[in-house]
Amino acid sequence: MNIAVTGHRPHKLGNAYHLMHPVNISMGKRMRDVILQLSRYDEEEESYFRDNEVVTIISGMALGVDTIWAMVALKLKRQFPHKFRLECAIPCKRHESRWSKESRELYHKILAQADIVTYITNEPYTPACMQKRNEYMVNQADYIYGVWNGTSGGTKNCLDYAKERGKLVYIEDPTPWIEEYNQRKSVR
Repeated sequence: MNIAVTGHRPHKLGNAYHLMHPVNISMGKRMRDVILQLSRYDEEEESYFRDNEVVTIISGMALGVDTIWAMVALKLKRQFPHKFRLECAIPCKRHESRWSKESRELYHKILAQADIVTYITNEPYTPACMQKRNEYMVNQADYIYGVWNGTSGGTKNCLDYAKERGKLVYIEDPTPWIEEYNQRKSVR
């Protein structure tokens, strides 16, 4: 089974640029639950899956949702090494070149631990390469997990493409995670 993600960048997630931002932590916990559920994890029999099928978790490796998804995948790989693998679908050459130093370092750390690194194009960045990456992920996936607040953009385009291709799509609105963070922040 292959599970891919599509979702927003940090600016649409309450400016959750830091890996340990509360929105990212809430999102990561939910992602883990979704992956385990789709993988037929038996919560009553901890560490037991109802089948031996290997699950490939596909990340498009953008900042935000994709990065958190990849981090969750790596954690699951450590916990269940024979059950999960990570594929990083890289849209273009030097995809990360304009990111902060911290984000670039995390990106390369994730790539070093991935089971599969797929370069979708050898072109420099263009908006078209991002769409090609999204189409690749959808075409590979059995299931698409979308973190989407209903706005237009690349996430919506990816989810629309997945629906057109008849893929199983689950959409999670990140707004409650952002609102919870904002409420906690205003209480301080």
